[in-house]
Amino acid sequence: MTRVMMVGSAERSSGGIASAIRSMKSMPFWKMHDCYWLGTQIQGSKLEKLRQAIGSYIIASFKIWRYDVIHFHTVADLICLVVQLPVFLLAVLGHKKIIMHIHMGNQIGDHTEDRLFNWCLKQSDCVIVLSEMWKRKFNEEWFPNLRVPVHVIYNTCPVNNDIKYEGREKTILFAGYMNKNKAYDLMLRAYSEVEKEHPDWSLMMLGNGDVQGAENYARHLGLDTSSSEDWERKRIRKKVTFTGYVVGQEKAKIFESASIYCLCSYQEGFPVVVLEAWGYGIPVVTTPVGGLPDVIIEGKNAVTFPFGDHKKLAETICKLIDNNEMRSEMSKFSKSYVQRHFSPSVINDTIETIYSSL
Repeated sequence: MTRVMMVGSAERSSGGIASAIRSMKSMPFWKMHDCYWLGTQIQGSKLEKLRQAIGSYIIASFKIWRYDVIHFHTVADLICLVVQLPVFLLAVLGHKKIIMHIHMGNQIGDHTEDRLFNWCLKQSDCVIVLSEMWKRKFNEEWFPNLRVPVHVIYNTCPVNNDIKYEGREKTILFAGYMNKNKAYDLMLRAYSEVEKEHPDWSLMMLGNGDVQGAENYARHLGLDTSSSEDWERKRIRKKVTFTGYVVGQEKAKIFESASIYCLCSYQEGFPVVVLEAWGYGIPVVTTPVGGLPDVIIEGKNAVTFPFGDHKKLAETICKLIDNNEMRSEMSKFSKSYVQRHFSPSVINDTIETIYSSL
């Protein structure tokens, strides 16, 4: 039996990497390969981050020798690589099979000259990226001379077949870390246009980050807004509702009731939140970001709009609001599409094939 150590964000972390590893933990291969999750990074204060890193180094120094494959979940940024470097060096010294699972998209192209990133790639036995698009760029454009096999593992998402689309609330959903890349300002500007034509539709903004800045911008646009504190304390909803970071059943209830999901990002690897929306049967409006063009069937599982174009986003949302039949068909198709291509069983088989190839 090949035993695997997973190295990445700590299990209690939020964010895409922790979410991806949590999904893997529920798959059959996890028990089959006696996988162990080593958390090197965590969100929090500098002291909390330091404690997490040092603790992981101590654990790794005792446990890494029991494992055959060390599966690193990482990004190309220097800080992430430096934090994981002590564990990476132990894996090299122990002659372990090393996988670099890179949770980035077009941002990888900004790191082709980074010495540490290149060194880590050369020490690896295989590289995993998040879509076929990134694999092509990796082999042909970014690292054409790298003699390491590159594989694709899409993020995974279960399908919620018991949830029907009919009868949902007139709610538009945005979920993500509130920053410039996620373009929360674009979402709010678009909604201010939508609200004029469809005043009975509301917007829910899920996520942490610059929530205060987003709330202030919503009020600047004249939108009736409830703060994340209003939501956390009293579950107060207005035309625009900020919830802060939500997980578990609370998040599930919001996704179950939403009618349209919007992603406005400029850069992504392969956004798992789009898969989550599809799994809940929510029609998606998105930029053609990251690896999504590989899997989007325009008008079937998503409708795309140009980067930074809030008027086109508003127009697209209004088009969906006015066409209930289209939304219903997109909901059905999205669920079946996730089941065929991104279900845990499909991704589990892909991971097993990669481990067997090492």
